[in-house]
Amino acid sequence: MPTLQWERESARLHSGVRMFAARRRRSRGATAVEFAVVLPVLLVLMLGIVYYGVILAMQQVLTLAAEEGARAALRYQSSNIQRVTAAYTAVNAALPVSIRSQVTTNQSGSPLVTCPTIASMQCLSVVLTLPVTTGATPLLPSIPLLPVPSTLTGSAIVQLVPGS
Repeated sequence: MPTLQWERESARLHSGVRMFAARRRRSRGATAVEFAVVLPVLLVLMLGIVYYGVILAMQQVLTLAAEEGARAALRYQSSNIQRVTAAYTAVNAALPVSIRSQVTTNQSGSPLVTCPTIASMQCLSVVLTLPVTTGATPLLPSIPLLPVPSTLTGSAIVQLVPGS
């Protein structure tokens, strides 16, 4: 009698293992379907993070280069023409070589403006513009349904002290 009980118990355990293996094979298919649904969403999310990360980094580069140019205008120049030249020389030195040719400045326009806070004072306005998705060589490719600015702008204004 003990052998018969042992055989029954053994048969029951083996049938449980077979059922577990069958369930496991069926769940492999469900896992593949779940992966196929989640993967495109995950890839789009990662692409968006990288895309916006590049945009934020370039915005920071433009702003810091404009600030560096404005700071250079205050260093030991005696005339406003020398200050403007020093400012845009510093801007070119601060910009990465890879985007330097794509950045446009307001140097040829009118960088010397009336200060917004004190009307009798003169200020130097450094404005840098970088096309993101437009132009001959865009920084990033345009992706449909992804809202991004067409250009990035970095600017800085510094008040010039007359006679110094």
